[in-house]
Amino acid sequence: MYWRVKDHSLKTLPLSHEGIKVIPYFWRLNIATLLFVAIVQVVVPLIPRYVLTMNSSPTIIGLAVSSISVTALLFRPIFGFLCDRTSKSRLMISSTILASFAYAVLFFSRDIIGVVISRLIEGIALAAFVPTSIASAVECANEQNLGEMLGWRSLMVGLGYSFGPAIGGFLSSIFGYVSTFGIASVLLLMIIPLIKTKDFVKPPKKGGSLFKGILERGFISSFISTVMYAAAWMGMLTFISAYLKLMGYGDMEIGLFVSFQAGFSLIFRIFAGKLSNTRPDVTTYLGLIVMTFSFIMMILFIMPPYLFIPSAIFGVGTGLFIPGSQTLALRHAKKNSGFLSGILSMSVEFGNMAGPIMFGLLIQSIGSYLEAFILAPLLTFAAFILMILAYPPIPKFKTQK
Repeated sequence: MYWRVKDHSLKTLPLSHEGIKVIPYFWRLNIATLLFVAIVQVVVPLIPRYVLTMNSSPTIIGLAVSSISVTALLFRPIFGFLCDRTSKSRLMISSTILASFAYAVLFFSRDIIGVVISRLIEGIALAAFVPTSIASAVECANEQNLGEMLGWRSLMVGLGYSFGPAIGGFLSSIFGYVSTFGIASVLLLMIIPLIKTKDFVKPPKKGGSLFKGILERGFISSFISTVMYAAAWMGMLTFISAYLKLMGYGDMEIGLFVSFQAGFSLIFRIFAGKLSNTRPDVTTYLGLIVMTFSFIMMILFIMPPYLFIPSAIFGVGTGLFIPGSQTLALRHAKKNSGFLSGILSMSVEFGNMAGPIMFGLLIQSIGSYLEAFILAPLLTFAAFILMILAYPPIPKFKTQK
């Protein structure tokens, strides 16, 4: 059986596995992305709390959380390059197996070294999965609906971010951290049938530079602003989690904190994607200024349940920012979508790596969580100013007759 997705620029792909062959492969990939992100987010918010049980300092917590970004940064361009020249499904299956192995290592770890090794392996897995899923969305689009297709992919990621942390908080409150890591390892293997297919392997694309698009204002400004956003968010997530634990709150509160922002982000993903078809610059500006406002509110209303209000506002900001910035960066990326997606996704890893370390050092230096949190709105506001100064050109999309 074959399925064709409307406005799908890829060739029609054969489906496999009797139980799921009624689902078009494009949507199977979307569902696989949703589940992959959700399972990863079951674990990620628990890492700083698990490390805190080892009596670690804020700096060690920051290093443990950020270590994933080391391998992710090193391998993103490599897997992005391979994504344009080999089977995307095979890359995604390999990354899923590797992520499962990483959580198995975490399951057996009993010290900070084991946690860091697990995070390094997980970084390689994410380096393969993320650019492949972005490149698939880009290749499914034409110039008229690129923002919308990236919006659908972003929606799947948002759903994963919404459900994952709450599930992780629930599981850890019942089974504990270690058992939750083992459950996540097993669940990852169960999404492989959604990804597996007999897809064709593309030959290397001829013509055009591999680096075409990297030096465009839209790509550069999107890359830098994403680094700043990711650093602010990962720094806040890491140390709000640790701060709430010190204040006596349980895992459920931090899980709800992350889930609120992810849930409200979902509401705006498709709307932002449609707006990004023609005005990705406006979508990006709005996202950054909303996130800046939400960070200020987080500092003012740091205790649950009041913390959930700025969390929801932050979700609105990310729902606008992510489709807008990706569209600005990738609107000319048809021929090398995998490579450019790999480079762009490195911006998230730069931010994820720098954020917890910056916040950790700042907290240890000044001795105050709340004062250190002021760094977050400063970062996103600086990104907002950068985007205004850069003023990326508005894409001139052709209208369909």
